[in-house]
Amino acid sequence: MPPPQPTVPRVLVIGLDGATFDLLGPWAASGRMPNLARLLQSSARATLNSTRPYITPVAWTTFQTGCDPQEHGILDYRYLDHRRRRLLLNHAGRIGRPTLFESVSSAGGQVVSLNLPMTYPASASVRGMVVGGLDCPSIDAALAAYPEFAERLRGSKARFDLGTVWRRRPATFAELSDGVDQTADIFRGQATAAGIADRMTDWRLMVVQLQVLDSLQHRCWELLEPSGAAAPELWINEAQRALRAMDDCLGELMELAARRKAAVVAVSDHGFGPFRGTITLAKVLGDRGLLRFPHGLAAAGYQMRRGGWKLRKNLWRRLRPGWSTAQLTRPLDSLLPIDWRASAALALHGNLGGLVYLNTRERFGAGPLTTPRQRGQALADVTAAFEEARHPETGGRLFVEVYGTAEQFGLDPVEQMWPDVIAIPAAGFHTRHKFDAQPKLVRPDAAMAGTHRLEGVLMIEAPPARAGVYPTAELRDVAPTILRLLGLPAPATMTGRPLDDFFRGPARLRIGGEVEPRRELAIAGITEADQRCVEARLRDLGYLD
Repeated sequence: MPPPQPTVPRVLVIGLDGATFDLLGPWAASGRMPNLARLLQSSARATLNSTRPYITPVAWTTFQTGCDPQEHGILDYRYLDHRRRRLLLNHAGRIGRPTLFESVSSAGGQVVSLNLPMTYPASASVRGMVVGGLDCPSIDAALAAYPEFAERLRGSKARFDLGTVWRRRPATFAELSDGVDQTADIFRGQATAAGIADRMTDWRLMVVQLQVLDSLQHRCWELLEPSGAAAPELWINEAQRALRAMDDCLGELMELAARRKAAVVAVSDHGFGPFRGTITLAKVLGDRGLLRFPHGLAAAGYQMRRGGWKLRKNLWRRLRPGWSTAQLTRPLDSLLPIDWRASAALALHGNLGGLVYLNTRERFGAGPLTTPRQRGQALADVTAAFEEARHPETGGRLFVEVYGTAEQFGLDPVEQMWPDVIAIPAAGFHTRHKFDAQPKLVRPDAAMAGTHRLEGVLMIEAPPARAGVYPTAELRDVAPTILRLLGLPAPATMTGRPLDDFFRGPARLRIGGEVEPRRELAIAGITEADQRCVEARLRDLGYLD
């Protein structure tokens, strides 16, 4: 069958990280975001369900691949490589499915992507410019392959960097005002960078990701959400100045799209809502006897390993002044103060989902679970622990979904380097895998005002799209829909479907067929020093313990 004829010549995607209609709708209706109001009025729009867990690297990878996490392989910022006994960062080289960018490139089109997570290191098969986002080690690394673009950016004096603005909730009005100023500069810089890239390339697909919206909401949610807040009006007005700057950025990007006769797709990776607390995973597992704290020789052993790690770092600093300790590897058994021989399950990473590993010998070398019966019982006990976890004050469930990955997805979690159990917290909750001296099941976090939730946004402004509100869509549907707009076939690996209800004409693309196996992964994608740079930035943003 010949490929379908192009519907639009170009598509401009605006990534509104963490956007929700609960926030944007009232703001547009108030007249304070006129460009957003125009986009809402002229677009086909729907609430967009994110991935589970609804976290940046997982969701933006689903956006790129048009399939769910069990297919593309990314579940968190980090993953456990049990063969190397290391926690490592996920990166673009570990995505196990072809991407939207590769589909456009293989059809002869050029791609521009600015600031999108999970695009570093850029694939050599993508034609155009792919400049990485917050999980890139540095702005210099992100721009290294595009020296002319970098030079023009410097000449424009626009702010285009990976600096962290919102490390905590602002404590003073001056701190709030400075953060808003920086946020406005970043929005202006993104629009400027898009304009420069537009003049340099004959792009067919452009993606401009507005990441700072996410961190702004994490720290200032109560100053932004439309129901009002118990805060001085002066503070509320100042924080909301950042959203007006975002609206100006939207206006410039929409003008660029109009000049290029491009469709506009505005999409978020997840939604946002008020923060309610952090769930201590060690408490959930410990109370059921699944995780045991060390005593006697086991405790002494942990202290020796932890002390050895600290001594090694200090010696490194003394012997190599000015050198980063990022190149040092921290032993896995020095990460958590647990009795490794007696603990049946543990959590090593994940801040928006309970990601639990069974302590088997296949995974950790000396775990207590050695038989299928023992593993099955531990899996049932972990599942029950999360299903029965309740808020100590309200009595509400702390986790809304709990499942074993082997049964849910038909995969071998050890082979795929995935956890054995995934538990999705209730709306408004984070998870914490680190230990506290006196652990509480639910603990506050003064640094957080808002956090991710499942429901995001999708808006499509294009000649064949019918303006109006449509039923809820899935994030995996966005990539095949973009290819539908461009008149390109979607690969069989995209298990999402084009949103044909958004268009006047009948469906012309066929999605599906035999699903291909996950492609060979490029494990060595970033250096250890780069990993530590990215981890430091993610900790500043509150995404890593």
